[in-house]
Amino acid sequence: MKHNIIPKALRWMAAAGLCLAAAACSKDDITPEPAPQQGITPTKIIFNVTRGGYDGDAETRAPKSGWAEGDVIYFRTGSAATNLATYTDGEWVVTMNSTIANGATYIKARYAEKVTDDAYGHLSIEHGDVAYTTSGSYKVDEGGVATITLRLDQHPQGRMTFTGVGKGKELTVLGMKYVSYFRGDEFLPRYTEAPITLTGEDDGTATLYALPTPPIVTEAGITLTVTYDGVVYTKTFAGKEFKENSNITLAAPSLEGGWAEAVTEYAAADLKMGDYLYSDGTTSDGGLRKLYPDGTVETATEAVAPEAGKTVIGIVFHAGRHATDASDYTSPLTAGGPTLAGEVRGYAVAITDTYNLTTGTSYGAKWVTGPNGEYDFRSGVSTDKYAWNGYANCRAIHDYVTAHAGEGWEMRHFQAAWSCETYGNRSLDYDGNPTSDYAWQAPLKAPAGTSGWFLPSVGQLYYMATCRDYLDSRFMAAKAASAAELQGYVKGFDTRSICIYWSSTEDERSWYTDYAYDMSFSEPIYTTSLKHINYCAFTRPVIVF
Repeated sequence: MKHNIIPKALRWMAAAGLCLAAAACSKDDITPEPAPQQGITPTKIIFNVTRGGYDGDAETRAPKSGWAEGDVIYFRTGSAATNLATYTDGEWVVTMNSTIANGATYIKARYAEKVTDDAYGHLSIEHGDVAYTTSGSYKVDEGGVATITLRLDQHPQGRMTFTGVGKGKELTVLGMKYVSYFRGDEFLPRYTEAPITLTGEDDGTATLYALPTPPIVTEAGITLTVTYDGVVYTKTFAGKEFKENSNITLAAPSLEGGWAEAVTEYAAADLKMGDYLYSDGTTSDGGLRKLYPDGTVETATEAVAPEAGKTVIGIVFHAGRHATDASDYTSPLTAGGPTLAGEVRGYAVAITDTYNLTTGTSYGAKWVTGPNGEYDFRSGVSTDKYAWNGYANCRAIHDYVTAHAGEGWEMRHFQAAWSCETYGNRSLDYDGNPTSDYAWQAPLKAPAGTSGWFLPSVGQLYYMATCRDYLDSRFMAAKAASAAELQGYVKGFDTRSICIYWSSTEDERSWYTDYAYDMSFSEPIYTTSLKHINYCAFTRPVIVF
């Protein structure tokens, strides 16, 4: 355990309260902090702390009983620096890096069994570590004695225990996120979304500490997708919730236990991921025959090539309208551009990025840079990182430009979105000067009766990233069938760790108005980046047909 990076200002031995009690159900982190009071330096600190388990835990079943040498509780008094309480020789050694207010005031505290802090007060933890949070109080009496009272009984993730798991066997749960760190400045949990792999213990259990991500939560309860013994299973548990503090026990997945094998089967005539979209708006079979929730695919015995004599412009990545897509496709993004004719049949991704790939440059598009260099603002696009609302986001950007046209705003200032919607018809550079650098895109322009090309949402990008390898194989098939003058531009997703693809989704955190979501196809993982950067920041347009 590392906890010696934060400067140590003042240290006291504190009187310790070490009892373990059942968990309560109050919410932490929602109590407003009072206005800062005059800070004082206490003459003594009395440190009282108790700890609770998950809902339904008996005292003996709590995640941990007692305290171990070197355990650290991190706490903050208002917006001041992070303070430490370290369990040393049976007592708490309190390290104050800030003064505390005179009077009774709320306090925030965080604890995990294995934690690493940094110079900024960020606390990094690993999956499987039981995280505790609380809001407590402190009070300084007239003699300068500070009493800090904490109850660590809130867990920012739920616990799900699988029984009957073979010792040493792996079980992977999809659609989950786990606490990976507590950010120092606001002390709130931050999550990493990724499949979580568990290993069976000696007692036949495997325990998950996490929260679900959409679409795992449904009106019918929770729907789980789990890989076990080489099979991907799915099951919906009616009436069950999986949230903070919740405690669920399930048997290891099996067909006998009511789980179903999670696989979708396709015939050649079905519209599906990997099919080819052509410049005339038609599609043909790409060879997919089975698709699993983790992105694993099974394809036709023989490779299926594009139809001879046609130009592939995109690869289908989803059939039918996605449940989270509320976009209105009835009006074009660009004057004279195409509009969707009828219902949504599917979504396709372009076979190239939007910039001139033959230049060898690593510079792509900025998300936005205004007439005077502006980028730290809200444009009105969605911040929902799960929704498939890329087209609606681009419509919102157009609305922003229209509303601020008198200030010199044009669509080209939103470089990422503009480079996508002009894909196939681009004749200007980002400065508004005529250029022929993008004439190569002309054969790839959007067909009539489609939405036109647009910048995808991060939810759309993430879905593609989970099936990256298969989509890349279809890009290569399209490359082999493309005209010679196009082959130098067709490529799979850039998987260099330093490179990202912009989405049309802005960062949802209220104070990060200068960040937008992006996708790294090396992991895959979505992150956020400053809107005005363009080094290794690329765009891959999508289309609805």
